[in-house]
Amino acid sequence: MKKHYLVQLIIDIVLIALGFIIYVFPHVSSLNASVVFYTLMSIYAGLELIEYFVSKKSTESLCLFFAAGVCAFSGFFLRDYDINIVLSLTLVLWTFMVAIIKIISLEKIYVKKVNLFTIKLSSTSVVVMIGLLVAINIFFRISMIGYMLALLYISYGFLEFLCDFLDYLSEDTKFLKE
Repeated sequence: MKKHYLVQLIIDIVLIALGFIIYVFPHVSSLNASVVFYTLMSIYAGLELIEYFVSKKSTESLCLFFAAGVCAFSGFFLRDYDINIVLSLTLVLWTFMVAIIKIISLEKIYVKKVNLFTIKLSSTSVVVMIGLLVAINIFFRISMIGYMLALLYISYGFLEFLCDFLDYLSEDTKFLKE
């Protein structure tokens, strides 16, 4: 397995683990949800920066670093406003930035592997849907914010893990045939 794929899979597993930590300790995020969210965004930005330096060719990881970094950094400037509004708007912004970055990176996949393109496009659509639903839920305070953030990170990490693993398998023709 190449270092690039290994780093991608490790980052996805770390995202799933961070989601489970939030799920196990939801009272921490209910006390100050914005600090938890922006800390996790900072961790994710750092992981994407590490992936960029390891892969040396992935502009997608650099763009994801900037997207997560901008969202994490925005929490410092908007801390005087209502937490639910700022958190939900930041989440919507991050979701749309991730969707745009993922769709741009799909351009080179479509030419070679149509099935992988369909899977990655479906995964991106599910991430956008979950991100919007979590943002709406946080905005209206329908349920605990900790569980919503855990759902977001676990589902994003799992879908990224699935897509990265299928991308790895698609490089070897004996595993995935068109």
